[in-house]
Parts: sequence; C-alpha cells; structure tokens
Amino acid sequence: MAVADAVENPGTLRFCTLCRRQIAGEETADVDVVQNSYECVLCFGLLDQDFIQKVADAVAAQLKDTPYDATACTLALNLPISQTLREVIVRKSRPDLNGILIAVPYKIRNIDAYLPKLREATGLRLTLSSDLRLTVAFENDEFCQYDTQFLKEHFPENFLQGKKRKFGQDEPSAWTKIKVEQILGRIREDIARKYSLSSPTRPCTFSISFERDPVYVAGRYCKYSRSLPQSPWSVEDKAAPKEPGNSMCACLAMGDLLPLSCVIVGSQIRLREEREKTLRRLEEEINAQRDIKVKYLTRITQKRKHYTAYCYSTLPISDEALASAMKSAPVELIQRTPVRVLKRRALLDRPRTVYTLEILRMDSHHFLMRPSLADLLNVSNGEIDILDLDVEKVDFDWPPNSTGKSFS
Repeated sequence: MAVADAVENPGTLRFCTLCRRQIAGEETADVDVVQNSYECVLCFGLLDQDFIQKVADAVAAQLKDTPYDATACTLALNLPISQTLREVIVRKSRPDLNGILIAVPYKIRNIDAYLPKLREATGLRLTLSSDLRLTVAFENDEFCQYDTQFLKEHFPENFLQGKKRKFGQDEPSAWTKIKVEQILGRIREDIARKYSLSSPTRPCTFSISFERDPVYVAGRYCKYSRSLPQSPWSVEDKAAPKEPGNSMCACLAMGDLLPLSCVIVGSQIRLREEREKTLRRLEEEINAQRDIKVKYLTRITQKRKHYTAYCYSTLPISDEALASAMKSAPVELIQRTPVRVLKRRALLDRPRTVYTLEILRMDSHHFLMRPSLADLLNVSNGEIDILDLDVEKVDFDWPPNSTGKSFS
C-alpha cells in the first residue's frame, strides 16, 4: 500500500474485544470488533487469552527441555516494531478514544497480561533482578515496508546516514525500533491521520530464549609444554585467536603462577552449596595432566580500580575537611550511569564502594583525589567539578584473595 493512497480520515478502527473496551471505550463511534483477535490493528492478537496460553505452554516446554536451578527470572517482551508506531498513531489520530486503559502504555498492558500465565507455567518468580532472563520476541513483518515508506515521507532526515557517499548521495539507513522511537514524539495529529491502519492477515509468530549471566572463574597456572598455545579458546570453537606474541606458544610458564580467567556461558545448574568442592575437584582433574597445573580457582564477581581525579571546588577547602574526607573511607555509594556512556550502557543505579581515599592539595581550590565529593567535604553551598579523571590500574591480586594467603 502506497502512502499516497492513504486518506486524510482515519476511518473506522478495527479492534479486538479487549482493545475495544480498554482503549476505545464501549460507546465510542467508528470502532468495529474484529472476528479474529489477530486482526486487531493495535494488539495484533497478542492479548488474546488463547494466544497467551500458547506462549506460556511453549515457554514451559522449553524450560522442561533445558531446566535451570534458578528460582526467579526477569521477563522481556519484544513487540513488533509496527505496534510501537501504531500505539502513537491511534492516540494521535483518535483523541475521542476514552477506554479505561487509554493512558496506560501498550507495553505495560502486555506485561500485565503475560505475567500470571508465565509465572504459572514456569514456576519461577518474575522479578526485576535475576541472573536468568526470559525473552519472548513477537514478529509480524506485514507492515514494515509501508511503515518505512510512511516515515521516510514525513521524516526523511531520520533515514539518512551521517556519512556522505560517493557522488554526494546519502544512503538511507535501516528501519529499526530505535529509529522509530526517535520519531514518535514528533508525530502530529495531521500526520497520524494520514496513516492507514490495516488489519494483519495472520497471527504473530514468536520465539523464546532463556539467557543466564555468565560465570567468571579466575585462578593461576603453570605451563610445562612448548606446544600448548595461550590464546583464548572455547569448547565450541567460537573464539578468535589473540596471541600475546609468536614466542608465547613455545615458552614455558614456570615459577610464580600466571593469572588465568575463563567464562562459563549459559550454565543451567550452579549448585552454590557445592561450588567450592566443584572448583577443587576441577583443579585435581586438570592437575592430573602433565602439561599444565592450576591453583586457586575462584569464582569472581567484581574488580577494583584505582583512579586519580584532578578536582576544582568553587569554595576553598580547609585541611580539616580534606583529612575528614580521607578518614571516611570505605564509603558505600550508588553510581548512576555517566552521561558519556549512555549510548552504550543502560541508565541504571549501580552500587559502588570506595575502599581508600587520598587527597593532595594543589591550592585552596584545586586538589588531587585518589578514589558526591561535595558531601564528603561538607561543601553545602558550592560545587566540586572533576576536571580530569585517570584510571591508574586494575587491582591484579588474581584471583582476588580474601584469605590473606600468598598466591606465589
């Protein structure tokens, strides 16, 4: 369907029974109820109870085939891109809709509909924080071509690459959910009324995946073979070689043990109470061979870094304030994702600990700090800015030693 063929009048909406009640309202005009739930122009049938049960049964079957020893998991529902666009189109083109859930985001309606069935099917507690993630991805690509054409016509600047191509022509970029979300806030009512809300002709397909946080194991090793490489490897042969140097394969690693680390991906059973016994048994099995020896295998979950920050205070800082701040360590704090890395990392609050703190005065306003400083220094009416920040090193007490014993 071409965009030029769409009419100015949005016409009659074709909703399922649930969307009719929750979004349109029972008395709203120009709304028809579809015969098949998947023909709904908004939910595509994803809120149909029979479809939800079908998804829950498929999740339960996959969990039975690949069981995990987890008691909880997080849930992610990936909805079709067209639905992300249509939610805004419906609201902007039909301001007369007055359903009981018209103000509730469509994604929230989906999560609320799927949570009870998935909880019952899996026996897992669905939470916001867990090392096990369940992702259900719904697909319907019937309208991708039309949606792309529609958005390109009204927002062409969002579909041009920043880099100039040969002969001065810009190459259109791909249709993605992120690109659509960048446009949604700029869709006006007059633009929304030009969109043709056609009904799907088939139910959505879906895929299910369970993903668990990797387990990191650290330790130290000696290598007694001149033919044993030291590049990263995988039991699935998927790792790319990254040799430290051509001579490393022919070298022996003796004396003080060298650091090692490995990652276990997609582990199903972790047996926390058996972890120490498992690691010691693994050491024994590896050390039964002649070519390599390992020690101190330990599961690791965190690392420490050393920073140096060059800071400026709008108010002069006394020696007493500096001394008091240094004595305050260790300090527990909550760090929000820095603005400079928001493009590649989620906006989250992460717990952090400052273990030691050293401050060197440069003058009344400038000082060097080694881990809000304003709180530690009691600068209630001023501000403290970090002018420069350097990472000096990552602690290499490997693996992290909590026993006080030497690893040499």
